Amino acid sequence: MQIIKSRGRLFIVLALVWLISAQVQAQDAVQVDTITITANKMEENIQDVAGSVSALSEMQIEDAGINSFNDIHIHIPNFSSYASGNMGGYDSIRGQTNLITSSRAVGIYVDDVPAILSSWTKLTNLYETERIEVLRGPQGNLYGLNSAGGVVNIITKKPGNTFRANATAEYGNYDLRSYKASVSGPVVKDKLFMGFAGKYKTRDSYIEEEGADTHKDNWISGRFQMRWVPLDETNILFTSIDEDSDSDHGVWVPKDSDPFKIKNMGLDEKGDTYGNIRSLRIKHHTPWFDLTLITAKVSGESQSIGGKDFVSGGANLKYAVNDQDSNKWMQELRLASTDKENAFQWIFGGFYLKGEEDTDYNFRKDTGTMDAPTGIYADDITESEIETDIFSLFGQAGYTFQERLTITAGLRYDRDKKETDFLHNVNGTVIADYEASTTWDAVSPKLVVDFRANDSIMTYVSVAKGYKSGGYSSHMGDTPEDAMFDPEYAWSYETGVKTNWLNNRIIANMCGFYTTVDDIQIMYTDPDTWQMSYKNAAEATLWGIELETIFRPFAGLQVMASFGLLETELEKHEIREYEGNRVPFASDYNAGLVIQYNSPWGIYIRGEGSWFGKSYFGEDNKYSQEAYMIANSKIGYETENFNINFYIKNAFDKTYYNFVNCRGGVEKGILGTPLTCGVQATLRF
Repeated sequence: MQIIKSRGRLFIVLALVWLISAQVQAQDAVQVDTITITANKMEENIQDVAGSVSALSEMQIEDAGINSFNDIHIHIPNFSSYASGNMGGYDSIRGQTNLITSSRAVGIYVDDVPAILSSWTKLTNLYETERIEVLRGPQGNLYGLNSAGGVVNIITKKPGNTFRANATAEYGNYDLRSYKASVSGPVVKDKLFMGFAGKYKTRDSYIEEEGADTHKDNWISGRFQMRWVPLDETNILFTSIDEDSDSDHGVWVPKDSDPFKIKNMGLDEKGDTYGNIRSLRIKHHTPWFDLTLITAKVSGESQSIGGKDFVSGGANLKYAVNDQDSNKWMQELRLASTDKENAFQWIFGGFYLKGEEDTDYNFRKDTGTMDAPTGIYADDITESEIETDIFSLFGQAGYTFQERLTITAGLRYDRDKKETDFLHNVNGTVIADYEASTTWDAVSPKLVVDFRANDSIMTYVSVAKGYKSGGYSSHMGDTPEDAMFDPEYAWSYETGVKTNWLNNRIIANMCGFYTTVDDIQIMYTDPDTWQMSYKNAAEATLWGIELETIFRPFAGLQVMASFGLLETELEKHEIREYEGNRVPFASDYNAGLVIQYNSPWGIYIRGEGSWFGKSYFGEDNKYSQEAYMIANSKIGYETENFNINFYIKNAFDKTYYNFVNCRGGVEKGILGTPLTCGVQATLRF
């Protein structure tokens, strides 16, 4: 009897142990995954970073089907992307944009290298991506190029000791065919590693032109990485990235009842772009500091023919031919503290960029009239060569008191020199021929104070100055004074709170910001020649709030939500009566909701909703895109080595525009992506 009682007690004890263990495992299963980021140039839990940072992990990128840079913004509050062609477009964070493409408020980095291919092109294809980080607000004290609006960091997967390979095939409507593959692993264990990744994509154009063959868009891109660890303290990474795209059609269509069907104007449009990045990054650890040295060359080319006027019946009275070639050399050096547990942390760096960009713009206009076109064109040609020299010093230092209160101060110095060599002629007659040069200096401070009430709550306040350099228009301005625009300066004030609840089942972050901008830079498009000039429009204010939350109520289910409210206003305008207007390319609000369930049997289902507020496309606020909503969904089956899914994007086939203005008396726009659907399968080895 005693033995039975003892065994009974033992059984109860074992049962209690099992129940407790199961409960602990269940709690672990429903916790929100911790994301480690390097936004501050050191590895940190995203919840420990005192600032507005959003991050998408490798799994989130794959689940969301993020295949392009232009897919990122729908998951980030107060971040907007306006795609234009295969490798072009504008990006905006908190109302500060890359609208003036030669002077960017939003920094785009791939593995620490500024990925500015040229004024008109950027890298777009994403694959084999480990993480995406989006930092909102001025970031000049940590990054090589000054970024007054924010920074987008793309961190790729690096080769290591584990052999890794995968292949993905995708087929969808518009005859979409996409193939991507990667392989990486050790060449010499613990010492030398290599990785290859590539992607090919082709599809029919969304736009149907009467009487013409189906137009095509094609992309091909590849990345090679070699990582060498000669010493335990030294890590050397060489990266080579190439991306090429071509299309046999234009992007502008009449803004009418059926914009996806256009008239044949007898003009063969095209858009071809190519870009590459070659970089060498050396990281070396010493007992006193960590050294990072980055050398990079970034190049971009683009050629386009476009400008159907949609006015003159079957004859096209005017169109434009663009050619651009850009090369930039960059060098960055950073020193940072080594002991991450020390109360005192610091980073200091220097950056230099030497660039040259050649642009040829030919505006061709029929010498006849709409009723009697001649087919003979007058050539209005501008040629420019713009040279850029950028030198900067940047750094920050912070001290933590009693493991609760941290005060961080940063400072940046910029010296920007721009030179232009400009020639304008009409049918061989010289209209303008000049050279000009201007240099600007700027000092940008930053101060951040954060307080950790406990392990689950952190609050912070910050103030920072942002700087966006001036420059020269590449294809408009017959005098240096007309072509030049001055720098833009911004003071940004922010406060926020970061929290996690219920044993990390819920993460909820909120912040508010207020930004004043002096000499805000605005792009103006000539309605007759379609040429763009850049001017300063005096003052603007930008303010708003941002909310982000992730909730895992039980194992397998995850809910993610975000919301960004943005109020913008032009306070003064030195050129036109635009006071009180909204800043262009800045959505009133954006919101996102994602619900995904992964079953224990490998089946998963995902639904997404994205809401966008009204956007204006010029400082006159004449042309706009009204608020709209995009819905996406996906259902699939996944094992450790295999994944297949069926997806639909823009499920309600909402028609929207990424850009609208008036060209040649016709209101035209650049369309967003219509309803797309398809199937995708992946094998992992």
